[in-house]
Amino acid sequence: MKNLLILFCCLVISSQTFGQNGNVSGQVLAIDKSPIVGATVQVKGTTRGTTSDVNGKFSIGASERDSLVVSFIGFVTQHVKATTGRQVTITLLEQNNDLNEFVVVGYGTQKKLTVTGAISSVGTKELTQSPVANLSNALAGRLPGLTTLQNSGEPGYDGAQLWIRGMATFSGSQNPLILVDGVERSFGSIDANEVASVTILKDASSTAVYGVRGANGVVLVTTRRGVDGKTSISVTMQHGVQAPTRLPEYLDSYDALSLYRTALINDNKNATLYTDEYLGKFRDRSKPSYEYLYPNVNWMKEMIRPSSTMSQANINISGGNTTVKHFVSLSYLRQNGLYNHANEISEYDIQARSNRYNFRSNIDLNINRYLDMELNLGSIVRDNNFPSIGAGEIFGNLQAMQPWLYPVTNPDGSISGLDSKAFNPYGRITQQGYQRNFENTLQATTGFTLKLPFITEGLSVKGRLSFDAYSFRNVARKKNMWTYQYSLADEEEMDLSKGTYRRIMEGTNTLGYEVSANSNRRTWMEFYVNYDRTFGKKHNVTGMLLYNQQSFFDAIGGGPANAIAGLPFKYNGYVGRATYAYDDRYFGEINFGYNGSENFPAGRRYDFFPSASASWVLSNESFFKTSVPFVSLMKFRGSVGAVGNDKIGQRRFLYQSTWSQSVDGYTFGRDYNGVRYPGAAEDLLGATNVTWEKALKYNFGIDAGFFNDELTFSGDVFYERRKNILAQPGTIPGTTGITSLPFLNLGEVENKGFELEAQLRKGLGTGGSYFVKGNVSFARNKIIQMDEPSYADRPYARRTGRSINEQLSHIALGYFQSQEDIDSSPSQSQFGTIIPGDIKYQDMNGDNVINDLDVAYNGKVTLPTTMAGFSFGYNNKLFDVSVLLQGAFGGSVWLTGDVVWPFSGDVGVMEDVKDNYWTPENPSAKYPRLSSANNVNNNRASTHWLVSRDYVRLKNVEMGFTLPKTVAAKVGLKNVRLFVNAINLITWDKIKVFDPEIPDNSRNYPQQRVFNSGLTIGL
Repeated sequence: MKNLLILFCCLVISSQTFGQNGNVSGQVLAIDKSPIVGATVQVKGTTRGTTSDVNGKFSIGASERDSLVVSFIGFVTQHVKATTGRQVTITLLEQNNDLNEFVVVGYGTQKKLTVTGAISSVGTKELTQSPVANLSNALAGRLPGLTTLQNSGEPGYDGAQLWIRGMATFSGSQNPLILVDGVERSFGSIDANEVASVTILKDASSTAVYGVRGANGVVLVTTRRGVDGKTSISVTMQHGVQAPTRLPEYLDSYDALSLYRTALINDNKNATLYTDEYLGKFRDRSKPSYEYLYPNVNWMKEMIRPSSTMSQANINISGGNTTVKHFVSLSYLRQNGLYNHANEISEYDIQARSNRYNFRSNIDLNINRYLDMELNLGSIVRDNNFPSIGAGEIFGNLQAMQPWLYPVTNPDGSISGLDSKAFNPYGRITQQGYQRNFENTLQATTGFTLKLPFITEGLSVKGRLSFDAYSFRNVARKKNMWTYQYSLADEEEMDLSKGTYRRIMEGTNTLGYEVSANSNRRTWMEFYVNYDRTFGKKHNVTGMLLYNQQSFFDAIGGGPANAIAGLPFKYNGYVGRATYAYDDRYFGEINFGYNGSENFPAGRRYDFFPSASASWVLSNESFFKTSVPFVSLMKFRGSVGAVGNDKIGQRRFLYQSTWSQSVDGYTFGRDYNGVRYPGAAEDLLGATNVTWEKALKYNFGIDAGFFNDELTFSGDVFYERRKNILAQPGTIPGTTGITSLPFLNLGEVENKGFELEAQLRKGLGTGGSYFVKGNVSFARNKIIQMDEPSYADRPYARRTGRSINEQLSHIALGYFQSQEDIDSSPSQSQFGTIIPGDIKYQDMNGDNVINDLDVAYNGKVTLPTTMAGFSFGYNNKLFDVSVLLQGAFGGSVWLTGDVVWPFSGDVGVMEDVKDNYWTPENPSAKYPRLSSANNVNNNRASTHWLVSRDYVRLKNVEMGFTLPKTVAAKVGLKNVRLFVNAINLITWDKIKVFDPEIPDNSRNYPQQRVFNSGLTIGL
């Protein structure tokens, strides 16, 4: 019997061994390569399991046919095929939509699950992936609901314009309120390594607490703070090469003058000078004199370098314990410009250059179990250098300058010039001095939080005081240049020294000295009472009551004309919030702002801005959990409320009438010099009932997560009605005798749209993970009321019922193709002699005459109505890569002016015009027929010159390699990561000639494409 029992046990053991066929061992890591302690590792379909040790390591019996289920609280569960005989590394991803994660909201934070408003956020990792000098340029394509437009790439002045959910006012400010750590500040110059998150607040629920200032949305920038743990030091150094995304190309002298000859023939003018022999000399360099007598200069290539450099360095230190937490950051940025020949000037530096120094220190003190304090200090110092003239003027000069007019310099090195002609661009940039601009920003905030559990559990008070100061000192060292016209009697002469010079402009040999300096300052104070308590484990109640005030003195020059602008801008008011949550299923929230502004008449300076919102987390209902287990989150939310905008446009204190004391007509005696005292008259009538804009906003949203939040989705639809928009009455006839009508709150606009965002984030059994993410947002507005004439005979000229930035112009119908076409069409003779190839316009009022009465709103808007972003990436223990594509659609831009219209003045000709202008053989060309001078008919605002700025960009790419920790540890480092990244790599658009984000006049310092490499080390 005993032997049978032993035999039976042996059979059982052997069968188990056969089923397991060995052990599977490995390590469970988080995405940052740190070990996960206590992760559960179980053989699927069995009760066999184990947990990972302090190093994340495990060992479990399993066969090759088995699958392992690896899980840990807060992380996405992974299913991994069992592999015996070798170590397996399993990387767990944090749940992407961690419902216990805190997000930044107005005057506080909330758990993501409890948020009932429309909020979008981006963190440090995404922000630092973009090698940008201005932080605002790192946001494009990353936040649904945010519209960005970057018009310039000039060092120090390359920030993007921002709109949240488009436009909703036609006369007031459209800019969002920007707060850094709760205080109104600009954020473009902050280093991305200092930032924890950038959050945009979009609906009334999230912005009502800002009351009179929240109607255009709010941008909240939160800087990083220390955390519990050993002090860590991170150093990042990077260097990049930047080049224009696109510069317009212009024809050389030969091609441009060949087109000019065609234009003269078209206009029936004498073109005999422009023979083939004459034109050939502009390319012929067989004679040394031809370079100076027949110039052929590509001014854009001559004066603009193909690339420049940008360098950045950052060191930050963070850590703390239960008593003190600290975060300190120090950064340096150097961004060089593109101007050529800068190194040839020994007297001074004309290169565009921006040096920026950032310092930030955030300290949190836990004085005792009841009292916490914060001390935040920030400083930004800028040292900028530029030529004596602005970038817009420089690039306009380069684009418009004829290649045949001047050589770069005369044979003796002097600056060439001609009577009554535009100045030589080389001379303007290099010989007229420079300017040096210094800026200093100081930001300081201190505050305390006092918990009051001895009064009642969950009660606390908080106070904050902030002082900001900004100052600048601009030094301009300018001089006039000497210019000379060079002549050579015999152009065949080989000795250029035999030529003569005639002085055109007398210059100066010494630099002048001009200084302008000023400063502004802001004080900000807040005092909170907070309450946060849970009753019976299911009922959570929070409340906040806050008083705040601020005073801002702007940087204004002296003199009585600036007296009003020099008065302080002041705000104060109360903010309230109350929330209720039941069992993590039902959430309700009420917010209000009661604010005042000094800009309005007494008795009308304050108003109440309330909002209400609620959400239902369907996925936390017991019946839903069991019936739809793959849905990890299903949340519905809605909000309604009122928000204000006190930046209504026009002058300050509109309720006051103004008087002019220099009116012609009756005089009041004479002064001691015999000069008459002028009369006085009422200038602008005051509007005693003027008030702020008020926006009524509605929002409905859905948040969803599937398969343990591997797949997430968020969507919002919104509607806004903005009232009290400032407008000048347009229906009061001139016969009333009122010469200057007051501005009144007469306008009304509606704005509506939607936002969608989705993300797939999944771990791989090989220890890596990938993500795919996309977002799209759409916003369109319509003017409901603005008190304008009815335009009964010209409804196309009526702005009411159209978009805010819809454009007004003639409607182009193509080109006249023949004289018969001209004769049978409405007369355009008011615009000069019309011949085939000229632009044909629509007769809007049917009077058979084309004139200014046919100007109409054309249905095209300048600001994009749709913004989109699409990103994807992959990472494992050693390698990571991410890609961002960004697009904008629905916007248009004017391609007009002398830099576009051939021969509209003494200007060059774009290369795009060659072989692309109207001829009988090319009837549907991009450009009308050539004219030898400004063509009044063709060169006017019309839909022909209003082109789509739709584009898709390969906005950002980053690749990184992280050294194994064992390798880094050998040299005493915590971690080492090498990376390369780039921004604005490729652009797909319809314009082709210019970057699609150019301003209307296209005279801008070009936006930059940056290729960057760097190193981050942790100590």
